[in-house]
Amino acid sequence: MVSFDYSVVKHYKFYGFVKKVFGPIFRIMFKLKFKGLENIPRNNKERYIVAINHTCSFDPIFVSMPKNVPPLHFMAKVELFKNPVVGWVIKHLYGFPVKRGKGDTSAIEYGEKIIKEGHVMAICPEGKRVKDKNGVPQKAKSGVAIIAKATNASVLPVAIYCAGPIKPGKNVTVSYGKMLTLTDMGLDKQDIGPHDVKNAANMVMDNIFALWESEKYAD
Repeated sequence: MVSFDYSVVKHYKFYGFVKKVFGPIFRIMFKLKFKGLENIPRNNKERYIVAINHTCSFDPIFVSMPKNVPPLHFMAKVELFKNPVVGWVIKHLYGFPVKRGKGDTSAIEYGEKIIKEGHVMAICPEGKRVKDKNGVPQKAKSGVAIIAKATNASVLPVAIYCAGPIKPGKNVTVSYGKMLTLTDMGLDKQDIGPHDVKNAANMVMDNIFALWESEKYAD
């Protein structure tokens, strides 16, 4: 089991190396195409979360490929960290372990720490990979809204689209949508309830679905 220290957000040179060396390979292997790059903040001081539909294990890598996308810290299921090699690689690509379905407060608090320190966090609102259902984005869990409210962060919806399962040689499109502010999501009020949180999470997922559907009909 690869250990992880939730008390500090570390910097890893391995991330930059992988992006520079393997980025071009991934672009060719998966025929990656990017849309909406103008929606990525140019100001590094803006707090935001990148929300992605969960298509495969490479989601955070696909989304981080463009040069103007900052390093993305992302949640990864704790089971992956049990393999010493896989766990090491994920950790040094800014992945951090989360115990899915168990209310993992350590992972949530670490996510908040990432954003408050000026880094960018990536999250898959669905909570788990969509293995069937033709890859259609599914309902969101509340995590993305909870973290956005706790950190006063906006959310950048991103959709990954592929006609069928993602495999080498197939066309994969990554679409970056317009930023959703706390006001857009109804999270700018001082007192919010579970209903507000759920509505905000659903709004994020609705935006991701709209981006995904747009690519489906353009395919």
